[in-house]
Order: sequence, then C-alpha cells, then structure tokens
Amino acid sequence: MERGGTKVGGRCWLVVLLWAMVLLAKTSVPCLAAPVVHTIDARFDPAASTLAVTATLILPGGQGEHVVTLSPSVRDLRLTAGDVAVVFRRARETVRFRTPPGTPSIRLDYVLPLAAPPDELPVSMDNPGGLSSDAVCGPDWAMLMPGSLWHPWLAGAANAYHLRLSAPAGVKAVTQGTLGRIDAQDGRTVTTWDIPKPVGRLGLCLAPYALSEASDAPALVQTFLLAQSSRLASTYLAASAKYLRFYADLHGPYAFTKFAVAENPLPTGYGLPSYTLLGSQVIALPFIPATSLRHEIAHSWWGNGVLVDDAGGNWCEGLTTYVADYLAKEEESPQAAREYRLKTLRAFAALAGQGEDMPLDRFGGRFSPASQAVGYGKAMFVFHMLRGFVGEAAFWQGLRQLYAARLFKPASWEDIRRVYAGRPGFDAARSRRFFRQWLTRPGGPTLRLEQVAAKPNAAGGYDVTAVVGQDGQPYLLRLALAVETEAGRTETTFIMDGRRHTVSLTVPARPVRAVLDPGADCFRLLDAAESPPTVNAVKASRALTVLVADDAPESLQAAVPRLLAGLGLEGARQVQESAVAATGADVLGQGDVLVVGTPRITVEGIVDALALSPESDTAFAVAKRGQGIVAAFAARPETAAKDVEAAAGKITHYGSFGIVGFKEGKNVRKSTPEPADSPLTRTF
Repeated sequence: MERGGTKVGGRCWLVVLLWAMVLLAKTSVPCLAAPVVHTIDARFDPAASTLAVTATLILPGGQGEHVVTLSPSVRDLRLTAGDVAVVFRRARETVRFRTPPGTPSIRLDYVLPLAAPPDELPVSMDNPGGLSSDAVCGPDWAMLMPGSLWHPWLAGAANAYHLRLSAPAGVKAVTQGTLGRIDAQDGRTVTTWDIPKPVGRLGLCLAPYALSEASDAPALVQTFLLAQSSRLASTYLAASAKYLRFYADLHGPYAFTKFAVAENPLPTGYGLPSYTLLGSQVIALPFIPATSLRHEIAHSWWGNGVLVDDAGGNWCEGLTTYVADYLAKEEESPQAAREYRLKTLRAFAALAGQGEDMPLDRFGGRFSPASQAVGYGKAMFVFHMLRGFVGEAAFWQGLRQLYAARLFKPASWEDIRRVYAGRPGFDAARSRRFFRQWLTRPGGPTLRLEQVAAKPNAAGGYDVTAVVGQDGQPYLLRLALAVETEAGRTETTFIMDGRRHTVSLTVPARPVRAVLDPGADCFRLLDAAESPPTVNAVKASRALTVLVADDAPESLQAAVPRLLAGLGLEGARQVQESAVAATGADVLGQGDVLVVGTPRITVEGIVDALALSPESDTAFAVAKRGQGIVAAFAARPETAAKDVEAAAGKITHYGSFGIVGFKEGKNVRKSTPEPADSPLTRTF
C-alpha cells in the first residue's frame, strides 16, 4: 500500500505526540538524559554514487567540547553553528569540536561516497560480515549497513532521529522506526522516518520498492519489495504476523512499532531493529518465510531487543537459532528435532573439529563455517542442555524474565546464568560450573558406554547396570540411558560429574541393547565411526585435490569454479585424469579428493553419485577414503549447462548431508547414511 499525500492515518498523531513528549521532557530532566533529535536530510544520487547529508544536532548543555562519530570516508565535511563555521578535529571516525555558550545546535554537511557492489556476488554467505560495514549502491538502489557510520552519532546523549531522504522518482527508503510519509517532490521521491528510540546505529536501504502493509499483528507489518518479488508480499506479511504473535506469546511483548521485510539486491540475510534485509536471491526461495524469516524475527527479541554484551561472547545467535530454527523442528516432530541435533553435532565434528574451534566466550560473530558451528550450533546446544537441567517451565519462564529485565540493555552469558541460578537442581555452584565448562573450554566431552550387565530379578525382570566414561577433565552432564528389551524400551536420566559413572535401572524383560544419550540431547565430540562424511567435511578440507575425468561433460567441468567457490575452496589443486595416468605417480596421495565426472583410473573409496541419487540429473556424494574423504560430482550428459551450474552453486547449502541430488537445478535428494557403529551403544 502506497503511503503519501497529507493523510497517513492515526499513527501520524502518535508520532506527533511522541515528539511533543520528547520536547517537554527536555525541560524537566538533566540535559544528558534528554533525547538529542538529529534532523537528517539526505539526498541519494546514484549517478554520482553519493549520499549528500545535512544533519542538525541539538547539543545537550549547549557549550563545551562535543564528540561525534561519523564514517572516516565522508568528504567535504563542514560544521556550522548558525552562520558561523565551527573548527573541528577529525581522527578516523571521531569528530571533536567546541561550541560557545548558548549554542543550541550544530549543523554538519558532508558527502558520503558509495562503493560499487562486488563484480561477483558470493556464492555462499559463510562470511556474512564481508558486507556488514559497506555503503554500496547500484543504478537505483543503495545499502548502508549500521557499521558504515553513514550518519552522525553524538556521544553522551540519548540520540533520536528524524530522517528525510530524497531519492530518484520511485526509490523509497527503509530504516528503523516509524514511517512518516512518502511524497513526490520536484520529480523525486521523499521518504520520512521518525526514530525516537533507536537501537544502535541506523542502517539504511533505498530501492524502487512497492510498499504493502498489514495490521493483524502485535505491530504494523510492512514489506518493501522490488517489482519481481511484489507477488510475495501477502506471503511475507502473513508469515511475519504469525511469528510476531508467536514470539510475543513465548517471550513477551514485541518492542517496536513495526516489522518490515525489505528486499536487497545483494545476497544478504540480516536481522536489524524492526526490520530484516533479505537478498533478492534469498527472498524468492519458497522455504524462507518459514526458516530465515522466522530466525530474523526472533532476533527482534534476542540481539535487537535484548542486546549483546560482547565482552563475554555473543550468546544471541545460539539462542535465536534455538528458539527459531531448532524449535521449528521440535514443532514438526521429535524425530525431526533429534535429526537437527545430530546434524549440529556432525557439523561441529566436520568443521570446528578440524582445529578451527574456539571457546564460546570468544565468539563474536560468524565469519566461516567453523565459527558458525561454534557460535550457532554449540551455543544452541547450551540452551538445549540448560532446558534439560532446569526443566521445561523454568526454562521458558527464565527467558521471559531475561527479556523483561534486559530489554534494550546489554546482556551477557553471566546475566543468563543469574536468571537460572537457584532453580531446583541448579543451584549457584552448579550453574557456575555448567556455564564455565561450556563457555571457556573449546571442544566438548568424549563419551562412551564402557560396559553393561544384566541379572534376572525376583520380579521376573532384569536389573541392569551400565558404566559410562568420559575422557579428560570431566564435564557436568545430564544424560539419558535407554535399554531396549524384548518388551519395549525403558529410559532413565542421571547427572554425571566425574570421569566414570555407574547407572542402575530395572527393566521388565530381557535386555537386548543399551544406548547412551539416545535423543542426542548432549553436546559432545562424535567418534569417527559416528561421523559419516558430508559436504561439510569437504568444506573443511585443508588439502583437497580436484581430479577432473577426461570424459567429464563440458557442462560439468564449466561448473567446477562455482562449486569450489561455494565450498570456499577456490585454491584447491586441480589435476586432469590424463596427467595422472601419464606420470604413473600417485599424485592424489592419501589426502582428500574431489572427483569430477567418471575417471577410468582407480580412485580409492569413490562412489557413484548418480547411482546414489537416481532421480537426479546432477549429484554430489561424499565417502571415506583411508584417513580422508573422496567426493564425487557428476552430471548426466544430457543435463543442461545452466542446471549443472545452478546445482553446483547450491551444494554448499547442504553441508550436513552426504548425498545431494538435483533435477533441473532443484534439490530432489538430501540424505546421510546412518553410521554403523557408536561407542554409545552396547549389545547384551
């Protein structure tokens, strides 16, 4: 729904009232507590690749030295008070200046150059931080992330903003806060926003958007979509409203006046205060409304609602993953939830387990697949195990308590610990040990079921004992032991806090098999026998050789660069089959190998990817090869080059699977062979 003219509805009166309250508050509270209203007029010029800004800052206290942070990239910076030029000192992003008594405001004029987008967009988003500080633009769009420091921020004041953004006709702006109006003026489009309580620095995105709105949610829901995606507006409005209601019920009231889905030409997936920025390539995928969108909306509570105190590590990605991505699987079925936990353990083993691990208190943000396995995967497990220790009701009640107490304030892992310390079975000492072991130690426990025994009892059942062991410095763990019998299954839970623990239970019939942690509810390091090779194992390879079969279809060979780029292995060594055959030397060695096509020479461990995915025209499969892995990338000769290319770019997104198949560029198979053995299983 387009918004413009002189009438914008009742919300306009709310904005006026809020600003009146802001102005009145200035006369009754100390100066530094009063919001400083930055009035920002900006003009986007895509032809010149610039954003020209005039910002007027209301100065708390009037006189004295003031400090403003601003992008060091801005040029032609001028400061004036009235008609008088103000001398300033500039060091990187810091601008310092002094004003005489009675100076109510300062005006900054400057031009921010906008960079061109990358020549080639990344195939994957394994390093999403690569664009997070950019200010970039295209022919009719611009993206300025909060880290670009595009607007001034006055130190020592509770900054508030009124934005007026002028752009070429049809180009609208999206940021935090409440949309005021969209007007056509002098052949250009002017968008205004009011942000009386911003969360951090402002991001800004401009593009020729179609605006749609819905009000059947805890806040106004909006979509700002490009023409090719406008058909998706109703889908994203409905999904946004659904998840806003869900998390308001689960965690507490939504804290912003709106939630917007904004499309971005770059392949991004960012959750920003009161809106999400989704790339055009992402937003069209049919599963995004139920997955990535849900994740970004959950960030409105964790990360953008309750802020992150980075001093002790970033906890919000793990918690958001738990209440969004994981909880969706739990809602689907217990089996889907267990499979998600297993995939998380396997991803950690394949990625972070190869020497790229770190303690959780050092995780700041995702910059690689390994860092994601730690800060999203392992951290997600910490919340799952915490839920097991304190119980269902106490866990969710604790999150509501944390949200209510720390909304718009930084919170740390220690703040989370304090919320739960003292719950039944989780006293202060136990809570300290629990969080200390998971936050300060890399890796995790290595568990095994050392022995099991069973004796008939007088009641006609069996008394079972099992000895559980863990290596190294012991972890405090809550574990389950299941005993499968001829009559069914009996399960018990116990607390393990040493290197050995004996579990006893009674079962009604002859026991057949014992399984430790049958639900995969405990974070641990998987044994090699439990870690079937997956796409993630290829991504984690440090010495991959690419063997190209002589008769590999041209379409397959042409797709190899895209495949390697997606896997993050652009520097992998490539050899031709004929060169290997001519030398007679084992140039493949015992390392990891990616085979393209079907070679005539023998490659240890190679599998037929297309046979494992017979419904596919392009397939990728991974198997063990001695101490390493061998992956096969194959396509049927008649497969269109564009379909092979499309599949090659998507394989990286199926990291937890060992067999991935595509037909006409669409995924038709994703599976992982179940491991044949585990140190957590014993047969009686």
